[in-house]
Amino acid sequence: MEKTKISVVLAGQEFKLAASESEEYILQLAEYVNQNVEEIQQRYPNLSTANCVLLASLNMADELHKLRADYDALDQRIAQLREMPRSAAPQSPVKRPFEARQPVGTK
Repeated sequence: MEKTKISVVLAGQEFKLAASESEEYILQLAEYVNQNVEEIQQRYPNLSTANCVLLASLNMADELHKLRADYDALDQRIAQLREMPRSAAPQSPVKRPFEARQPVGTK
């Protein structure tokens, strides 16, 4: 696969990157990082840019960790459901909302 060469600005500094992802994807990531850094800078205007980047990184690491935990829990639940025999699976009623209704004025 050909490498995408792109220049992005992160927290005011330019970086030249070579990535296996698309340019659009890399730009989306850079925008996400910059939004997180700017949010910290607005909340804590006296912090240096470097410290804002570190706090934004910590926030994004927290988000990633929680999403991975959610993903793992869902993956485990899917594995449990796949192991269940079909006869033991809970039967949910089939809903047919229009079948039981009668037109207004008829009985």
